[in-house]
Amino acid sequence: MNYLSKIPNKLKSIYQKLKPFPTIVKYTPNGTKKMFHISAFTYGNAGDIVLPIVLRDLFNIGVGVKLWKGQHVYKIVSQTDVDNINRHDAMVIGGGGLFLKDTNPNDLSGWQWSCSIDELKQMNVPIIMFAVGYNRFRGQSEFKPLFKQHLNAFVGQAKFIGIRNTGSINKLKDYLETDELKNKLTFQPCMTTLISKIYPDLHNYKKKEDFIAINCAFDRVELRKGTDLILNSIARVAKELSNITRIKYYSHMLSDNKILPYFNKYKVQYELIEMKTEKQVLEEYIKPRLVIGMRGHAQMIPFGCLTPILSIVSHNKLQWFLDDISHPDWGVDVLSPNFEKELLEKSVEIYTQYTHNMIEVEIAQEKLWQITKANLKEIKSLLDN
Repeated sequence: MNYLSKIPNKLKSIYQKLKPFPTIVKYTPNGTKKMFHISAFTYGNAGDIVLPIVLRDLFNIGVGVKLWKGQHVYKIVSQTDVDNINRHDAMVIGGGGLFLKDTNPNDLSGWQWSCSIDELKQMNVPIIMFAVGYNRFRGQSEFKPLFKQHLNAFVGQAKFIGIRNTGSINKLKDYLETDELKNKLTFQPCMTTLISKIYPDLHNYKKKEDFIAINCAFDRVELRKGTDLILNSIARVAKELSNITRIKYYSHMLSDNKILPYFNKYKVQYELIEMKTEKQVLEEYIKPRLVIGMRGHAQMIPFGCLTPILSIVSHNKLQWFLDDISHPDWGVDVLSPNFEKELLEKSVEIYTQYTHNMIEVEIAQEKLWQITKANLKEIKSLLDN
């Protein structure tokens, strides 16, 4: 079967243009494990470029991997794929918000991984899910009934289920039929939140430049409540902030630039930075004193680079992350009646106190790092035995 025929047209070009998979830092192979990796390998969104790379590097140093074999999460899993997976020591699925119904709609699982329950049951190697999130948008229609059936089968078979925030864990528990299955869901923060730990020698993470970076997201804009009112508010805040420091606009993909006409309307002086490579993404997010971001990756990646953040909460996942790091105040919800006022006041506060907030980020990151090290120790023990 030609699996590309099952991929929505808007995604085919991304899949067909996949390049040889890079690493940010070339770790010397020091392990014995052969790992099969399922992920949303893509060059269409700057954050998604980074995520699977960092996962592999984290496993390289924390578990010990000799060889990686990658397969796109959209590819329909065939018997040949199952046989190939079974020739490895384990299969890793992650990371990212793979629990979403419409990015890769299919009647095999109901979420992004195109694998039937029959194929799943034939896999006889340990299955590890790592840092995957429940990405259903506010107001988005419910998953098909198949999703619940598949999720119960998947969780029942997998050896480790790492979910990237507590909010996702709570949502997924609603679909699971037994306490035994619910108790298998383990908190595993996204690897991108740990960048300074994984790549300690990449850069001086504590050396910040005097500017604020802004990112906005426009995928499913109607579900994000990205109304004209909100976009005008963001632009007016950017204008006010431009009076105290430089503004850079970080674009993860072309659609992110839809905010720029609003910036131009209010005569915001800004520099446009279009993210192209995984190296550039990290280098750029290390620099600012503050990142104001609407994307999950525009909060998690700068946080991982010890950069203070303020999230424009247009999706529950952004608030869930802030709750997990004990800083729910580092967000402003687009549904707030005082959105513009709160966004400006918090932006100024976090920017002016950036040295203190860098310390707060570092403290929170250390807690996530300890959780991750414990999970990797469990996974390594699982594979060794």
